[in-house]
Amino acid sequence: MKKINIAYIGGGSRQWARGLMSDLAMDSDLGGEVRLYDINHQAAKNNVIIGNKMQAHPDARSAFTYVYAKTLEDALIGADFVVISILPGTFEEMKVYAHHPEAYGIYQSVADTTGPAGVMRGLMSIPMFVEFGQAIKAHCPDAWVINFTNPMTLCVQALHEGFPEIKAYGNCHEVFGSQSDLARIYNKHVGSDLATREDVQITVSGINHFTWITKMSCFGTDLLPLYDAHVKANANPNLEDDPGRYKRHAPFGSAAKIKYDLYQRFDCMAAAGDRHLAEFMPLSYYLESEARRDLF
Repeated sequence: MKKINIAYIGGGSRQWARGLMSDLAMDSDLGGEVRLYDINHQAAKNNVIIGNKMQAHPDARSAFTYVYAKTLEDALIGADFVVISILPGTFEEMKVYAHHPEAYGIYQSVADTTGPAGVMRGLMSIPMFVEFGQAIKAHCPDAWVINFTNPMTLCVQALHEGFPEIKAYGNCHEVFGSQSDLARIYNKHVGSDLATREDVQITVSGINHFTWITKMSCFGTDLLPLYDAHVKANANPNLEDDPGRYKRHAPFGSAAKIKYDLYQRFDCMAAAGDRHLAEFMPLSYYLESEARRDLF
């Protein structure tokens, strides 16, 4: 079993950190120490308890120990990997830059990558990420750095500003979801449950939250004709029976109306979710009013 040290900046996270914990618990090839650092010290301490409870579960396959790091330096010294998932600023600040532009006719569906909100979130993030890059250079210059924080492009660029030789990349799950969709389309075509996400081969272009799949196949079968037929059959779902269901049950869920509309416009599969895709397009497409925004 290979032993590694992982530094987690934003280790009090309730989503990404706990997802990482469950993934690590199931990897029989790895073990070591995970150091959780967060400006919310109690949140990091809570995750230490949760992570160690996961490792103590009878089904856990790895041998990781979770510890609380009081300072950024304590987390980084000797780290082999650095994971970053933070909230730049506060939720109250997010509410302002997400919704205040509505007074000027600018409606945003996610408010973390483009538009006024993307600018503000970037301005808050860049100084922090430059400092993270500098700290990584000082304490673990050979570590691989995985960033989950948005705006992804600006955050990773800022890491390189702080440490030009850094080995850093941004990670997002949006393309994985599209692979899963394509696997289901393939399975429906062949009448089996054989294919999984990992069996779908794709070529991806674009930037985070505005990604496009230009080639797609599964077990040697070109999936583009299958996807084309799927879009034509599902491009106009009837949402009138329960128009508020996505708001209540899955804020980032959708009927893929924007994804399918963009395919029909550009003959290419948009790989991100509808709420992200909408913010990259002209406002007249999907976000010209609050009422129109809430349709997607």
